[in-house]
Amino acid sequence: MCRKIGIVIMDVDNAIEIYWTCPHWSIIHLYKLQFSSHIPFLFLNEFFDRISKLDYPKSRINIFIYNQVEEAEKSVHFFLLQKRSQYNKVQDLDPHAHIDEITARNIALHKSLDNECDYQFSVNANTQLTNPNVLYFLLRKNRKIIAPMLYRPRTNWGNFWGALNEDGYYLRAPDYLSIISRNRVGVWNVPYISEVYLSKASALREISAQTNRDVYNGVFEADMNMCANMRKKGMFMYVTNELEFGRTLYSEGVQTVPRHPDMWQITSNPVDWEDKYIHPGFWNTVQSEITDITQPCPDVFMFPIFTETMADHLVDTMNDFGKWSNGQNEDERISGGYENVPTRDIHMNQVGYEKEWLHLLKHYPSRIVEKVYPGFYTKASSIMMFVVKYRPDEQPFLRPHHDASTWTMNVALNSGGGVDYEGGGCNFIRYNCSVLNIPKGYAMIHPGRLTHYHEGLYTTKGTRYIVVSFVDP
Repeated sequence: MCRKIGIVIMDVDNAIEIYWTCPHWSIIHLYKLQFSSHIPFLFLNEFFDRISKLDYPKSRINIFIYNQVEEAEKSVHFFLLQKRSQYNKVQDLDPHAHIDEITARNIALHKSLDNECDYQFSVNANTQLTNPNVLYFLLRKNRKIIAPMLYRPRTNWGNFWGALNEDGYYLRAPDYLSIISRNRVGVWNVPYISEVYLSKASALREISAQTNRDVYNGVFEADMNMCANMRKKGMFMYVTNELEFGRTLYSEGVQTVPRHPDMWQITSNPVDWEDKYIHPGFWNTVQSEITDITQPCPDVFMFPIFTETMADHLVDTMNDFGKWSNGQNEDERISGGYENVPTRDIHMNQVGYEKEWLHLLKHYPSRIVEKVYPGFYTKASSIMMFVVKYRPDEQPFLRPHHDASTWTMNVALNSGGGVDYEGGGCNFIRYNCSVLNIPKGYAMIHPGRLTHYHEGLYTTKGTRYIVVSFVDP
């Protein structure tokens, strides 16, 4: 017997709704947590990818999307372009609908009831559902309303409250920490759930009738209003931590940039940042012996560090900024105003990424540096971090020089060998040894001063991008 299922994805000030149905199945609604209207979504492509991987028959699902954020339109449209044909029915509204969160949530609920669905599943778009079996697992619990426990990595934050104070706000319950840490595992009756929850339509229909179909109305924000209405009518709510279901994102203080705000989430949402931007092979390198790490020239080591997405996003960020230096010695960006060996480049501090890049140097390549240069402990400090652009008609090469660093990292941001460019590479003159065609996203590290006198080889065709860091100057 197939029930009806629907999903509504929604950002609340910035709303995305997705509504899915199938004959006689349940209904699933996904909502996005409220952000200020100017704040973009985080990791939205990854969110939609995980929604598409939920273990549920797509041919029995209708989708309704409501989006109030222009920055999210590209991700929404890409999702629909890729997946629309797999679902039974798809409808979406653009950001110009100008509907507030509470109204939009009530509309989504009305759609689920009007379509005679058996369940409603609500998911905020600032979540990442990493367990594709979450729907079937919750359905088997047979509760009127139940949430899978989500957590925020490296914090004690969860998507439920164990108790309320007299004003109806959060109060730490004695067993909250043991539940959020999963030291105690089970299904728990709680007074407040948010972010993701599965509701029986029969329960929602009952509450809706008693609230004039406005389940999300009240004096609080939408989820709190819904939970308050549930409690007022004696409707128990539950959360289960029996499995790992996923996590939520920290969305305060999101960097408002034209593109790729995810790139700035290296400290706020490190798990999702690493999943998106750190090459999976990097972790293998961390565990490797020195002899297993590629050494193309003496004391020059090469290893994967960035995904192609990170490489592309860095190039996009620099090209969007657009203020490439002219490759002349006079350079007001640096102390003293003179660059001895100039390149056409853009510095990290020019695009507001200096703090994030320093964090990256300290927590990722430094682990390899201290492995391959035994006895050396890096401070991972730098004042010269920049993306370089080589072109035959601008600056095709770089003359021999030493770097102003103890160690240097050079990461390829696009592909050579005729894919994006031809030529290029680095020649270490003292060793008569060249490193050519570094794979996109791979890092090359080498000592800076004294021993590794080197030059940048001619780029003969196309545009070559690299990101360079002079570390511990």
